[in-house]
Amino acid sequence: MIILYKLNRVIVSFVTTIINKLLMCISGVVYGKGFRSCGLIHFRNYSGKCSIVMGKYVNINSCGMANPVYGNGKTYLITTDNGKVIIGDNVGLSNCVLFSFNRIEIGPETTMGAGTKIYDSDFHSTNPDDRINGNINIPSAPVLIGKRVFIGSGVTILKGVKIGDESVVGAGSVITHSIPSREVWAGNPARFIRKIE
Repeated sequence: MIILYKLNRVIVSFVTTIINKLLMCISGVVYGKGFRSCGLIHFRNYSGKCSIVMGKYVNINSCGMANPVYGNGKTYLITTDNGKVIIGDNVGLSNCVLFSFNRIEIGPETTMGAGTKIYDSDFHSTNPDDRINGNINIPSAPVLIGKRVFIGSGVTILKGVKIGDESVVGAGSVITHSIPSREVWAGNPARFIRKIE
């Protein structure tokens, strides 16, 4: 059974990596050498060419077989308005959603667990008049994640958050405030747990 699973995963990874590279070329997504994927990634590059940029050796899971933690979850990389998504070298994503109106930047060697969601916007104004008049004045601010960060499964990261290098975010956390380097945070809303020695 394990041998069949591994063989199936190798075949799916091989085929979907090729298909995703074609989809990225069509969508204007830039990717570096060594890109790998398991499952079809959903690209919505509404900001135009080069709004989604990936470094070298990025590995993206986008199906339940690749990571069963989030069932049949998929990875979505979406930019709109002037949004940008920048993913550094050796980053691993698993069934994640990155939705950018402004800028989402992920530093090298960062790992994001299944079901992580990053939003750099509120999607709607808090002012009811703005919502009635076509949803104008929508707040947004960049999300910047440092290098060698580990983000557990089911985490939600909201606009304006900066996560420092080598920090850890516990599973299921909601990140509304910035996290310094080399700290562990967890909870909803996330709070400081301890320093990393």
